[in-house]
Amino acid sequence: MELLLNEPYVYLDAFMLILIRIFGMMLMMPFLSNKNIPSMAKIGMGFFLGVILLNIVPIEISVSSSSPIEFAIVVIKEFITGWLIGFSAYTVFAILTLAGQFIDYQIGFSMVNVFDPMSETQITITGNLYYFVFLLIFLMTRSYFFVFKGLKESFMYIPLGQMTLSTYLYNSFIGFFNDFFLTALQISAPIFFVMLVTNAVLGILARTVPQLNMFVIGFPIKILLGLFVLYATMYLFDNVADIIIDKFIKLMEIFIKGMAP
Repeated sequence: MELLLNEPYVYLDAFMLILIRIFGMMLMMPFLSNKNIPSMAKIGMGFFLGVILLNIVPIEISVSSSSPIEFAIVVIKEFITGWLIGFSAYTVFAILTLAGQFIDYQIGFSMVNVFDPMSETQITITGNLYYFVFLLIFLMTRSYFFVFKGLKESFMYIPLGQMTLSTYLYNSFIGFFNDFFLTALQISAPIFFVMLVTNAVLGILARTVPQLNMFVIGFPIKILLGLFVLYATMYLFDNVADIIIDKFIKLMEIFIKGMAP
């Protein structure tokens, strides 16, 4: 409040930069980027978040809107900062989509896609199922608290206009992709194992009883077994959600520290 009374223009410049970082994050954050959410609701949420953050985080701004070129560079930096924070969450959520694609490829559902209105892409039905089940758990357990906590900490580590891209961010993000594919494979491992055994049995039957059309018989068998294993392993999804949330927190921390000056 003292800054507003003493230097109102600096206060407004800082508020604008905070809003840009927030909206940059909301542009990529999975549950906030949903196009079914009204734009006015997003704007209102971003505005109130900006008001709260403006009063609880330290404000250090070295440029003002009176220098248009320098201020524009800072605006771009703030947008990239928020976008990368949201991208870290989007990347972790994509683990479940990838695991679903692996499963559908094994079952035979790889050609059955549904339209995802958030990413505006075609994704497989199991990937869509995993994504929304995890999103439901994410919201019901109030894990979105870590998003707002990470946003607050980003202003502690990355003062306004002082974002830098370090080699630590690059190396850590590349290293994360090892865990990205490994986690997706671990989630889909039960289906891989069952389909491997099924293919082996069908191969033996094809050799011993060549009169049987294994393609006609094997396709519905794979679907039934795949759906049964998918149903049987859903009770473990809360453990999977814990792993994904933990990776989400770690990756967001990597991105924030990687952009710190």
